Amino acid sequence: MGIDKNAIQELVDVLVARGLGLYGKEKMAKICSDSGVALLDDNSTDWLDDDIMGSLNKFLVNYAGFNIASRMTVMVLMKMVNIPLPEELQRKKKRKSRFRRLLER
Repeated sequence: MGIDKNAIQELVDVLVARGLGLYGKEKMAKICSDSGVALLDDNSTDWLDDDIMGSLNKFLVNYAGFNIASRMTVMVLMKMVNIPLPEELQRKKKRKSRFRRLLER
């Protein structure tokens, strides 16, 4: 698979900008540092020359963990850039229904 670094960089920039506005700088800085992705204009991390897919997958999984809206945003943007979703995002979470929880009590 040919990796378009510009498309990946644009994808990450969009998600980071969105995350900064919605979740704040502290949360986004933590996710970026944990994933090895540069926080917008912070060029101290040259992650596009290292393990791109590993860093990208960590970032996407961590970002998608905020809520369902962030998960859906990641899935839509990944589809637009034509990059396969990480395995963790392809699995469905099994939730117990409200009825089942009431029966277990």
